[in-house]
Amino acid sequence: EPADLRGLVGQRDSRDPYVIVLDWLDEVGIDIHPPETAGEPLVTWAQTAHMLAAPTDIAKPGDLVVFDRALGDDLFDLVAIVIGRDARGVTEFMYAGGGVIRRGFLDPTHASSRRDVDGLVLNTFLRHGKRWPPKGTRYLAGELLSHVIHTH
Repeated sequence: EPADLRGLVGQRDSRDPYVIVLDWLDEVGIDIHPPETAGEPLVTWAQTAHMLAAPTDIAKPGDLVVFDRALGDDLFDLVAIVIGRDARGVTEFMYAGGGVIRRGFLDPTHASSRRDVDGLVLNTFLRHGKRWPPKGTRYLAGELLSHVIHTH
């Protein structure tokens, strides 16, 4: 259940972030068999399996969202599992970053906005590393979202 996954937020987990997301897929009963490595192999596999969608496609609970350049300079370097979508159309997701389980939000229709007019979060900051990227680097989930992978 989404509440069970939300309960993991803040916990430390030293496993590979992609392995963690695959375990969550198993735990929520989604039986797909993506490659054992994330990044380009995952996106290629999803495209071949006709599961790959544009970042503006609606991501539903259990789907995967893929982000570019969230952890470094590589394409497809962060994968997260969708756990919900609110009435505003904001997608809630879970991922592992820096050895910690994290929860994020994204709205690709307002990709460069952090909050809405009521002050509610639209897009979470995803870059949490210690390196200082060049000026003009994108940070918000909506800006870094590259693909949705539909799992059902």
